[in-house]
Amino acid sequence: MSKVITFSLTFQKTHPRASESTYFVEKLFTSLCEINTSDDLMWKLISNLIFVYSVDTAILDSCWPKNHTIRSGHRFKVGEFFSPRAWSGKPYKSKQIILAQDIEIKKIWNFKINRAGEFFVNDILHDITTSYLPENDGLSQEDFLNWFPANKEFDGQLICWNDEMEY
Repeated sequence: MSKVITFSLTFQKTHPRASESTYFVEKLFTSLCEINTSDDLMWKLISNLIFVYSVDTAILDSCWPKNHTIRSGHRFKVGEFFSPRAWSGKPYKSKQIILAQDIEIKKIWNFKINRAGEFFVNDILHDITTSYLPENDGLSQEDFLNWFPANKEFDGQLICWNDEMEY
């Protein structure tokens, strides 16, 4: 049985862009379409996105791909599958929408933020202002820094479904 990863439709209450759309679902689908170059599979993914999620396909053209996600804890492993989902309404108080078939986890890195506000991927310091990490996670550098405040410690995993990603 796959573990569930729920993608946020909007920025959280503590973010300066609270309640604005993250477009994580569209960015996830953009990533899946880039990975799976089969026309049949791409059409199936886009059809599912339109039917289940009711999105204007024009938004897909302006989205960069979300190639990974970051989660607290260390419960995911390479080779496992996850079920990508989104809340149909208010988080934790509404049904979840299954966005696509289960997706295989290709790579995992440890992700930490220390008390000094430094970001580490597998114990290697990353300068978020020059790294592609925020963009690969579907966020601008500014939005990423507001999503993961530097004054708050974090210990988790960077979960990737794209073979081509490296850190």
